[in-house]
Amino acid sequence: MKKILKALFAYLPASMASGLKTRYRNTRDKHLLNRAYQYDMRFYKSYSGLLGQTKKGVVEAEIIKAYHRIEKGLALASPRPGFGVDAVELVLERTQYYVDHFGPNVTTQRAVNTLREYVQFNQAHHCDVSWLVSRLNRLAEKCIGADSAGGTRRVTRDEITRAIDIDFTAFVNQRYSIRQFTPEPVSDDAIAHAVTLAKKSPSVCNRESGCVFVASSSAQKKALLALQNGNRGFGEKADRILVITSRLDTFLTVGERYQCWIDGGLFAMSLIYALHAQGVGSCCLNWSVEPDADTAIRQVAGIPQDHAVIMLLAIGHIPSDLLVAQSPRRPLEDVLHFI
Repeated sequence: MKKILKALFAYLPASMASGLKTRYRNTRDKHLLNRAYQYDMRFYKSYSGLLGQTKKGVVEAEIIKAYHRIEKGLALASPRPGFGVDAVELVLERTQYYVDHFGPNVTTQRAVNTLREYVQFNQAHHCDVSWLVSRLNRLAEKCIGADSAGGTRRVTRDEITRAIDIDFTAFVNQRYSIRQFTPEPVSDDAIAHAVTLAKKSPSVCNRESGCVFVASSSAQKKALLALQNGNRGFGEKADRILVITSRLDTFLTVGERYQCWIDGGLFAMSLIYALHAQGVGSCCLNWSVEPDADTAIRQVAGIPQDHAVIMLLAIGHIPSDLLVAQSPRRPLEDVLHFI
């Protein structure tokens, strides 16, 4: 089709050919945009918790969202005794459903722990929660575990400030996109540590959608890089290629239809900084693609259908001396706006 159009345009007056080319490109791009939106919508409808899904990941996300409402209430300076009864009911109902259908896990234990703190808070303020105690005890019997997380913890400002006693300005300003790597392999432990730190990234109601798929073999890396437009001349020198994804089953509403990109982006930046803190270089590889490429990467890397691919990341150890792009940033006044 392109060859036919090119030949046709060659026989037309330049002004007419230019106008027809513009109309053709606009029509083509509108079609491709509509196709891409339909592709995204189909995935969100199929794999999120939007339409009453009762899949394991969706129910777990509902539990986390509900018990985090209680955590936030307990973390206020002066919580109102008896607050959040609807959230408590939802935690009880969803946790019971999860245990009955999938068995207990750390999430159900954390839900129980949060409800226990809720009970203790209300009893300390002479608020009657007898309606909850017996139901919670029955549920707790099915959720016995060693995990103690959930609810709140007390910290001091000194603890926080001591932990941030680094030159963060220098840390950030010395992180570059690295396009030259040594042959030294990046250890699995270094990657695992970075992912562990990245899990601390903010996410909507702490639902932690971020995941990482690690490609190590030459064949795997080559197949992934062939699908990404922007790694020529350096991608093949990276020790590993990471595929960063966001689980769609952690999102539950129409309003969260784009949340995978937000949470996935936060997770990715934390991962990059966590690698940087260990002296591991990285280069972000954009994954703003059309449906055909997105379908292909799922087949190549075995990415589950209920994950949205956020980006790729080339990683490796940094040479002792190298060139990096200066990449000057916009003036502050273009970015910072006080309202």
